[in-house]
This record gives sequence, structure tokens and C-alpha cells, in this order.
Amino acid sequence: MAKISVLIADDHEIVRFGISTYLSSSKDIEIVGEASTGDECIQLFQETHPDICILDIDMPDKSGIETAKEIREFEEETKILILSMHINENILRDALEANINGYLLKNTEKADLLHGIRAIIKGQQVFSDPISDLMKESFLSKGNQPSSHDHYNITDREQEILQLIVDGLTSKQIAEELYISPRTVDTHRANLMKKLELNNIADLVRYAIQNKLVSAD
Repeated sequence: MAKISVLIADDHEIVRFGISTYLSSSKDIEIVGEASTGDECIQLFQETHPDICILDIDMPDKSGIETAKEIREFEEETKILILSMHINENILRDALEANINGYLLKNTEKADLLHGIRAIIKGQQVFSDPISDLMKESFLSKGNQPSSHDHYNITDREQEILQLIVDGLTSKQIAEELYISPRTVDTHRANLMKKLELNNIADLVRYAIQNKLVSAD
């Protein structure tokens, strides 16, 4: 089985060392580069073409979000995970606009980081609980806009899955909750995004909350 190639960018050497050492201990992970600045990350990205980039936000010359946007200009399919100690609405908004695949806080458990990487590679989006809570609060604070759709044509099963997505469950967790396969969950999620004309999970969560399709409690 091919290994997941990972590029790490953080301006603190001890942090890079810790992440690299831990992830390298997993048989399915290969660290292909470590960068201390945004510009260095871009250069290494062009040389190594990793499957996923783990980016800190505060870095010299380019922030992690600016770096993410530049990576997206080179390669749309590369996965991007923000790993930061920062959490506020403005940073979160900018990160989501950069089309990231996940946002974990640096106090995340080591195992959760590894599981998050694997989930992102499978096409899921991963957020620490405080990040998910901030997303919900941010979306709700903008007010509930009236829907432009006359009807959603969402099935009962899709409604169940939509609620669990908003609650922050992964495809595997939803599958276990509903006694269906993860592939079936992914199919329902894709159908939901197609029906609602949305492009990613962050948009799906925001849309569902703003249009009161689910409970945000």
C-alpha cells in the first residue's frame, strides 16, 4: 500500500520534530519535507508534491493561510490541514476561504492528528471540537437567511446523516450510528451536496444551520 506523503510547515523546530517523529512511526506515513517558512514550504511542495500539507498559521514571510492559497493555485487536489494554537472567527473564515480540508488545534491528541490525516486523505473534513463549535456560532451569528429553494427533496435518511455531519461525526462514526456502511454515508453526503448545490462539507454545515435544516444545539 502506498504511503501518505506529508509535508510539515512550522517555524518552531521542536514542533516540527515532534510531529515528524510521531507520524514517521506509522507505517502508512512518509514525511517528505519540513519547512520553517511559507516560502520554503512552497518550494518543497513543488519539489515533493505531497498528498497532504500540515501548516501552522504564524510563519515568517507567508502565513499558513496564504501558503494554503498558493498551494491551491499549483494543485487543487492536495489536502491541506491547518495545525495551530489560534482560534478566532476571522482566522477561521480566512482558512475556510482557502478551501482547507481540516483545522486542528495544537493541543490535539497525537492519535487524533494521525486519524485526522487518514480521514482527510479519504475525502473527509476534520475539525477540532472548539473549531466546529466556532463554525456553528459564526454561521448562526450571521442570521438565518431565507432559502432560495422552494423545497429540498431531502430524504429521511439524508436528514439523519445531515444532522450527524453538523454534529461533527465522521463517515465511519455515522455509519456505526446508523448501522450502514461508510460508503453509503459518503453517497448520501454527495447527494446532499448535489441537491443543495454545495461544494464542500463546511458549506454544507453552514447552509444546514442557516436554513434550519438541522438542530445546531
